Amino acid sequence: MSKKKIFSFITIYIFISFNAYSYDENDLKKLLDTNSCIKCDLSGADLRKVNLTNANLQGSNLNKVNLWRANLENANLDSCSLEEANLKRVNFKNANLNNTTFQWSIIRHAIMDGATAINADFTRAGIKKTSFKLVTLCNTKMKYGIDNSGCNK
Repeated sequence: MSKKKIFSFITIYIFISFNAYSYDENDLKKLLDTNSCIKCDLSGADLRKVNLTNANLQGSNLNKVNLWRANLENANLDSCSLEEANLKRVNFKNANLNNTTFQWSIIRHAIMDGATAINADFTRAGIKKTSFKLVTLCNTKMKYGIDNSGCNK
């Protein structure tokens, strides 16, 4: 293969990689202005330390988002995709995490007390030192299998 073809291949690969997770500027503005953005593309957005208490993000793409120290207390994250996200020290207290996928995300020192995570997917997520007090887990996929401990609540 010629050097020119290799260079072209690498250039195209890098271009695709950088654009694979680029959020929609209008969606980000909408979220920050209204605290609501349903079915939005916020993939790769930097939302460190943002207060999203009571936010409605239902059905949004939050893949590779940086939510370090963000406050998502009482937020609606139903049917969101949070794959490969930085969820260190996030407050998910009483949040709706139903039908949400967290695969390959880093969840450290987070608070999930009182949240609902019915049909959520935490497989392959790196969960450490995170509080799951009174979390409703039903048909929830965990590293150790399906957790149905909250189905009868």
